Amino acid sequence: MKHVIPLMFIILAFLIGACEEHEKMCCAIREENELRGRWLLYETGYSPGMGYITEPVPALPAQTLTVDNLIVSSTVDGMEDFRFYRILTDTATTPDSPYVAFYTNDPGEQPDPSTAVATYNFYVEGNTLTLGFRWCYEGCHLAFRKIN
Repeated sequence: MKHVIPLMFIILAFLIGACEEHEKMCCAIREENELRGRWLLYETGYSPGMGYITEPVPALPAQTLTVDNLIVSSTVDGMEDFRFYRILTDTATTPDSPYVAFYTNDPGEQPDPSTAVATYNFYVEGNTLTLGFRWCYEGCHLAFRKIN
């Protein structure tokens, strides 16, 4: 029992640190200009229920996401219909947690999140954009490299 208590404190400290790091990753981006550019999809990640799998995405044919001035275009499988985006704040799950919402029609200045085609948690680190599926608790993601 003497060894269990220190081990529990070490695990607790690790979990708290991990949560703080996760907060930085998902919540660091709040401005639309940080999403601007042309992004090449290079990796996907998902959890089939046990473990986490990341798979590289071939460079050819190029699957790109282009973001500029609230307009988006994409050749990424499943994202071809995205035409507009907005960065919204989710107060239901994590206070002040920004996410990106994609739309097929212009949502205007007061977008209704329920009309979004898809929504993702996101963060940018250097030249890497990661879109995380908002309701995937295992960390499912799409990773992009900036090419413009």
